[in-house]
Amino acid sequence: MAEIKRGVSSAVPVNSRYGAGGVIAKAFRDMKDGLAMVSLWSFLGWRHVARNYSRSVLGPLWLTLSMGVMVLSLGLLYSQIYKINVAEYLPFLAVGFILWNLIGGSITESCHVFSGSGHFIRQTNLPLTIYSLRTVCTQLIIFAHNFIIYIVVALIFQIWPGPVILLLLPALLIIAINCLFAGMILGPLCARYRDVPLIIASLVQVAFFLTPILWRADLLPERAYFVRFNPFYHFLEIARAPLLGGPIHISSWIVCLMITAVHGTVAFWIFARVRSRIAYWV
Repeated sequence: MAEIKRGVSSAVPVNSRYGAGGVIAKAFRDMKDGLAMVSLWSFLGWRHVARNYSRSVLGPLWLTLSMGVMVLSLGLLYSQIYKINVAEYLPFLAVGFILWNLIGGSITESCHVFSGSGHFIRQTNLPLTIYSLRTVCTQLIIFAHNFIIYIVVALIFQIWPGPVILLLLPALLIIAINCLFAGMILGPLCARYRDVPLIIASLVQVAFFLTPILWRADLLPERAYFVRFNPFYHFLEIARAPLLGGPIHISSWIVCLMITAVHGTVAFWIFARVRSRIAYWV
């Protein structure tokens, strides 16, 4: 019995968290190898979108059409409710919807990153990061289709943001990175506890109404703290302001960068600890 205990204790340093073959090194290698397989996860992302519309006439453009109808209907309705000019409110609403579809859709889909790919995970030896990257790629493709709505709205209402629109690229990069981190956290958690996706879906729906999408933040100036402490507002604002040509809020960029740093640290720590168990949970 003593020999067995000694054998177990002597094996611990080999799998130590900080050893050469530890979970931290393996998780880092998994992310590195996954990021290198761009052609694979981009293809899987596109196939995931195209598969749902394989026999339709418009294909993925149905996403654009359905959101366009929703934006037009709600824009005409809420502009009357809030007594705001349609030319001012409709672009604000359209951009908010497009960006929220990217953020909220990434969060809800992150819950199924691993549980929805169990047959691949059990039969292949691909880096697990690929499945999170596929989800991010899928959401960016959907965003690209929905971006047509912004182009149409900008042409109709003669919106020209100017050179500030270039800030959209780093803003989308920050959002995409956080969507990847969300998959690294929610993916394993939802694979282990199958009730969590339902909870996340409910929270995302609540967050939608608490975030300035249907309503403008300047409508309640006396409760500005309610907006400032909403992280979704800041992620929306760094991308919405360049698209609408509004003022750039440095504070929102700082908040987003801080959240990204903390989010990434937590995501990598969780992914490193549970990576070896994901195959058993799916």
